[in-house]
Amino acid sequence: MAKILVVDDEKNIRLVVGKSLEKAGYEVIYAVDGVEAVEKANGYDLNLILLDLRLPKMNGFLVLEALKSDAATEGIPVIILSALSSEDDIQKVISLGAEDFLVKPISQSDLLLAVEENIKEEVSDE
Repeated sequence: MAKILVVDDEKNIRLVVGKSLEKAGYEVIYAVDGVEAVEKANGYDLNLILLDLRLPKMNGFLVLEALKSDAATEGIPVIILSALSSEDDIQKVISLGAEDFLVKPISQSDLLLAVEENIKEEVSDE
């Protein structure tokens, strides 16, 4: 089962996104701030990260930069899920290595489509 890290400081967003992903068959791990996001990205074998930009302790831009500059986490696809939607913000996260940028609020179907398109499928002999 693919593991997805959902990083958002808003509890309602975490719950709505998490429940949608769980219903679709994914295992969901949560982080509420940027520091926890980096720790969990290093602590779990993740297939995808959904990352908000406005986070306490360490914003999403810094989290993305940290993830993409670390050999242990650079290969994990990251989708930004944020209400910040200026062209500058979008260009910045794409240049930092994000695979996609989704603007909140997002429909469940659009979220799941983006996840399916960007998830890193593991090759396994199981």
